[in-house]
Amino acid sequence: MNFFRKVLVVGALVCGACSAMADDLRIGFKAELTSADPHVLNGANRNVWVHVYESLVSLDAQLRPTPGLATSWRMVSPTTWEFTLRPGVPFQNGALLGAHDVKYSIERAMGLAGPRTFRTYLRDVAQVSIKDRLTVVIETRRLSPTLPENMGMIAILPASLGTVDEHSFATGASAIGTGPYRFASWSHGQKLVLLRHANYWGAREPWDSVTLHFVPREPARAAALLSGTVDIINDVTTHMEHALRDYRIASTTSYMLNYLSMDQARDQSPYVRDAQGNPLAANPLKSPLVRQALGLAVDRDALVRHVMKRDGIVAEQLVPRGFFGHDDHFHLPPHDRGRARALLSQAGYPDGFGLTLHCTNNRYLNDAKVCEAVAQMFTRIGVRTAVSTMPFAVFQTRAMGGAGGAPEFSVTLFGLSAVTGNSITPLTGSLRSTDKRLGTGVSNLGRYSNPQVDALIDAAAATVDVGQREQLQQQASATALHDTAIIPLLHLKAAWAMRRGLAIAPRADGFTLAMNIRAVGAVP
Repeated sequence: MNFFRKVLVVGALVCGACSAMADDLRIGFKAELTSADPHVLNGANRNVWVHVYESLVSLDAQLRPTPGLATSWRMVSPTTWEFTLRPGVPFQNGALLGAHDVKYSIERAMGLAGPRTFRTYLRDVAQVSIKDRLTVVIETRRLSPTLPENMGMIAILPASLGTVDEHSFATGASAIGTGPYRFASWSHGQKLVLLRHANYWGAREPWDSVTLHFVPREPARAAALLSGTVDIINDVTTHMEHALRDYRIASTTSYMLNYLSMDQARDQSPYVRDAQGNPLAANPLKSPLVRQALGLAVDRDALVRHVMKRDGIVAEQLVPRGFFGHDDHFHLPPHDRGRARALLSQAGYPDGFGLTLHCTNNRYLNDAKVCEAVAQMFTRIGVRTAVSTMPFAVFQTRAMGGAGGAPEFSVTLFGLSAVTGNSITPLTGSLRSTDKRLGTGVSNLGRYSNPQVDALIDAAAATVDVGQREQLQQQASATALHDTAIIPLLHLKAAWAMRRGLAIAPRADGFTLAMNIRAVGAVP
């Protein structure tokens, strides 16, 4: 910490007099941009590209659907939705938005190759057709009451782009949207520059330019803010707050859940061992009693208090309070080490067993530290746990199976997010049985499968009545969590620090949007 403070102080002294022009905004951004194609799925990429591209449906700060490029939408029949487009919306190349652009964009997102696409959100779409210049009709394969929220994920591009590749977006040649900012330049690994879209259809933005400086290391981001190199930084943690005490801090609970996934499909799990280090004849993680024991071994309060230090909140459900599908009356059993040991004995493992917990070390805040703490908690009930950490780029392929293979690990720490503000997204992606044909369970790393949970999820996805749909989702979540399908740990917080004179409206998705950053007074 002493070294950390010295770095910050030196940075502040070197450039203490630096300041930005009032109409230029500079953001210190943690995540590197990995793709310029707005139809390649990545949360950090979406954070950047929603400045340039817009969707039919917008999501507000609590991720509730609001009009975007569509002024309204309605269900014409159980499998037909009609979207009315906003008239007079110009793309950044001067062309006006029309129904053909929407049809092109949805079909392109549906057909894009690769593992990181938006196909999960488009799995219900059967056909897109044009009724007239400003009316789009979307036919679905089944009743799809959450289609509008899912449409909020899809960037709308001009159909004139035709067949276009990643390189064309990266150079800016095809980086054309309807958003309040337009692409100017991208220096890989360094920064992205955006300029105000002068003919934007909405309210005029106060920033002539927005520069996102990619600064992955936390001390370097803080030093950039203190030195005046940037005006605002994201992913601020509590241990930085003292050094940044003269700056404004804003935070909110994010949609990101960190949880443990357990291999419940294989008869033998590769990283589960007996006391001598030999493979077990049977996979103990298939036993609900063993999974319950592991869940009881986890002390969530201790994780938040000692490891996260208020950078997260205890999680007992898939989504935090305020999100669609959260149940204020549902609670998991409290931490109970004695009860956990008893359940292991009841399951036939009185002496426990050994396993390896696989985790990332650069994906989530304190991910490796959380894994070390969980491993100690498991070990205390007799499940001797080693930890193996790796960069997310390596972890992702091995944990998710890559190229159609089976997930490799036995127990993993992973993250899920209700990106549409609705628990149906994690229910469908992480708890429903994996079915490539239906596009479900794509992030179900443990291959959990419960026909009762599947039926509840499917019923919710086909229920128009909002109240009934939320009850079904709550029931599906409660059933799966009582079954210890996964072990929820914590919801991460999103926090920002900024120079005085600026304010940000925090979003539950943790996005750092220039559209939400405004001057509130003279800079001291």
